[in-house]
Amino acid sequence: MILVGDFGGTIVKLGLIEKNEILSYEQIASPASCVAADWLPLLKQSIEGMCGSVGVKLRDLEGMVWAMPMVIDPGLRRARWTFGKFDDVMHDEFANNVEEYFGIPLLLENDARAAAIGEWQTGAGRGYEDLVMVTLGTGIGTAVIQQGQPLRGRSGMAGNLGGLSITHLGTSDHQKVAPGCTEGYVASWALPHRVVNMDGYQQSCLSTEKRIDYRAIFSCAATGDLLAIELREQAIEAWSALIINFIQSFDPACVIIGGGIMASAETILPPIREFINRHAILSGGTVAIFAAEQGDQAALLGCEWIWRNQRK
Repeated sequence: MILVGDFGGTIVKLGLIEKNEILSYEQIASPASCVAADWLPLLKQSIEGMCGSVGVKLRDLEGMVWAMPMVIDPGLRRARWTFGKFDDVMHDEFANNVEEYFGIPLLLENDARAAAIGEWQTGAGRGYEDLVMVTLGTGIGTAVIQQGQPLRGRSGMAGNLGGLSITHLGTSDHQKVAPGCTEGYVASWALPHRVVNMDGYQQSCLSTEKRIDYRAIFSCAATGDLLAIELREQAIEAWSALIINFIQSFDPACVIIGGGIMASAETILPPIREFINRHAILSGGTVAIFAAEQGDQAALLGCEWIWRNQRK
């Protein structure tokens, strides 16, 4: 049995898992902006409680795998780049210090890659050896499985394509993303500032929404709201362009799209498939486009595979 964690900017999802079965599950508020010395005791308290619920001691676990929103070194022991969250993971001794504190081994992985592995092993990607996954959340997470192995590259950044430019136009001041990139153009974090400055905002039902996100956009678009329809179509085209970048770069047989926005899969998937069939070079034949199946548990399930298959 191992402890798996999916560390987001809002919540941290924790699970005790064995043979693809999550035996105990808990969510806690994310301490993303805190220093590790402050959040590790809170994390340990939650994990000890989970262990007690299934009748084991923390020290009896085989180890831990944490999926985190950052570029993780291929050695799976430290971060190469963070984005203002859990910055302590950049320190060379982070994993060693955590292992000493918890008394069990630790591996780290990029959260989007862990989710892709989970879908590949237990979800929509079963049976495929070459696939890519796009997670449409607060940001855009991406990952690649190539010839039956997670793609990492020399620094751990390979396959992390959410920042690919889809146009040379536009600017972005959010962390380190390129002008005109997918993140700065259609990611959820970019929506509020972008939408309120668009023509027609005051006349749109979006102006009455407490939170401007894709749930609000798709809901308002369904009522015929012109601004919401424009934003929905822009997003679908941008996501399609990102997926074409994937297809031309990695030649996958399958693309999996995840994230909360896939509650509207029946609206999103058909135009993405049509756009790709019209514009992509499909030298290997039609590329399957699926909605993710494992939801919030994909990264946790992927973490178990990482523990079983990626330890040095």
